[in-house]
Amino acid sequence: MPARKTKTRLLAALIAGTSILLIAWWAWQSVPGYNIESGYGVIEKAYVNQQSEVMVEVSGQITRLLTDNKEDLQNQKFVIRLPNGQSLLVFHNIIDAEQVPISIHDEVTVRGEYFWTEPGGMVLGTRRDNSAERRHGWIMHQGKKYD
Repeated sequence: MPARKTKTRLLAALIAGTSILLIAWWAWQSVPGYNIESGYGVIEKAYVNQQSEVMVEVSGQITRLLTDNKEDLQNQKFVIRLPNGQSLLVFHNIIDAEQVPISIHDEVTVRGEYFWTEPGGMVLGTRRDNSAERRHGWIMHQGKKYD
């Protein structure tokens, strides 16, 4: 009889724990900025509507590598051209993430937060974000993810 009570209690604890995890997962999914829209159409729309703080995932070709200035030594900066011709400035925080070994004409996929600027926009937050306020960003280059 005691073994049966132990199994019942274990099963109840397992169900309760699973329920708590599912509720936490659902709540995290509900956080603004968690949803990510992929493709350059999302950025094109955000640019036209002058929207910012949009989580995006987009691929493009590197057209310019920018050097750090004295005020901004913690970011790797480069410009990518999207398939629709739009250019995006990418800021990759190299204090919190590994620097990406890129060259002009390389193809990259970038996940981060889009901010509108007149020249085409920029993407920030291409790194792991442990705050649970948004999904993690990253840069994919030659099959390796840098976050």
